[in-house]
Amino acid sequence: MESIDRAELVRAQRAAERAEAAPYTDYPPTPWWYPPAMGVWVTAYVLLLTLREGHGVWLIVGMVGLAALVGLFLSWYSRHHGAMPNLRRAPREFRPAFACYAGVLVGIVGSTALAWRLVGPVLAAPVAFVTTVAGIVVYERAYAAAARRTRERLA
Repeated sequence: MESIDRAELVRAQRAAERAEAAPYTDYPPTPWWYPPAMGVWVTAYVLLLTLREGHGVWLIVGMVGLAALVGLFLSWYSRHHGAMPNLRRAPREFRPAFACYAGVLVGIVGSTALAWRLVGPVLAAPVAFVTTVAGIVVYERAYAAAARRTRERLA
């Protein structure tokens, strides 16, 4: 029976951890146009909601179009990234980044809804654009920091 060297076992475990973390840490950054494109998408969504009454067909057509754009983007991004990370198996360093993402979503929806309620959809649309772009930039920085911390831990 062969004996297993403890150091070799630790190296193998570390290599397995690096491989498991790779979809989260070895990723190409999103292109420069991603935050403003998402801002435009969310703005279009907000503006489409103004068509609820009396323009139901246009609302449905617009929503189907926006859904198709999401599908096209996710298809492209999965090819660009190489793998779509599973949020449940993320390294522990990503918990703050994912909490940031949740906070960004709440901030976008909350500020847009508040603007709609106070001054209507005409102002809610630019609020949606600005908060989406800013929120994505904040989240992407949090994600990059989490990836850096994970790479350092597993080095």
